[in-house]
Amino acid sequence: MTANTQAMYVLLDIANDHGWRDYGARVGIWHTIDALDRHGIRATVPLTRAAVEQYPQLVQAGEARGWVWLASEPEAVHAIDRATGRSPRGWFGPAPAPPEFAYHAGELDARTVLLRPFARGWPLRHKHLDLTLAQLAARPDIWLTTSDDIAEAQLTATPTCMLIHCRA
Repeated sequence: MTANTQAMYVLLDIANDHGWRDYGARVGIWHTIDALDRHGIRATVPLTRAAVEQYPQLVQAGEARGWVWLASEPEAVHAIDRATGRSPRGWFGPAPAPPEFAYHAGELDARTVLLRPFARGWPLRHKHLDLTLAQLAARPDIWLTTSDDIAEAQLTATPTCMLIHCRA
């Protein structure tokens, strides 16, 4: 990351799809995944235990794409570990982050592109999502990456000046 580059990560919010919004987790998410794939964008996904258990196919799809998982509740840590074989490094729950996490995603010095499949996964919005991701991916001054990569770069570059807490 250079001084002229703005860090950015895509936060794919699947944990909040309930009730009438279930379309996003069943159908809309796959349109969103297709758009991310078209532009070579890896997502950062906050998960609850329930989301891991209810949507194992999404966790498998994310694993195949190198997505980063964030725990958004204490119960999610063990669920993510069981589903992926590794614990999440980042936390996306209430501050402060529990001590076992390397960083709190809400405290990263980066902009977040928040995608909610229940909203962005509807067919009438596919074209607009795809165009927006294409424009972001084409900009050399934007580093589209994951929250783990941004946290690593920020902790390595200026560990004493960061808002996030470095933990061994």
